[in-house]
Amino acid sequence: MPKKPDPDPGSERLDGVKKLVDRLGGARLCFGEPVRVGERTVIPVGRVRVAGGGGFGSGEPDGAPGSGGGGGGWIDATPIGFIDAGPEGARFETIPDPDATRRNIRGAATAAATLVSAIAGVRALRGARRQRLLGR
Repeated sequence: MPKKPDPDPGSERLDGVKKLVDRLGGARLCFGEPVRVGERTVIPVGRVRVAGGGGFGSGEPDGAPGSGGGGGGWIDATPIGFIDAGPEGARFETIPDPDATRRNIRGAATAAATLVSAIAGVRALRGARRQRLLGR
């Protein structure tokens, strides 16, 4: 009877990562545990960003076991507000971001620098083209 191949360790790891992502997914990442105070319920709300990747190797050409692995990830959560629910209804209240102005200024400065660089590049290309056309 032929021997069954050993389970691929990379596949087991990938299954573990999939289970972790499933447990972390959805609204559970964006909404905190509700807090009840009297007749009111407050639910924290956050913005969550997740990124990740991984890789694995393969076996040797002669059928000998190979090696491989690797992976990494990043998660960022920022509070953005809360839901206040009471007898009169529910409303969302934002939490002011103290870094928003600085981030907006930095983004505008980056956009301006990119625009200036692009204009300078276009001018340089036009000048070089003009020189070629004039035969210089």
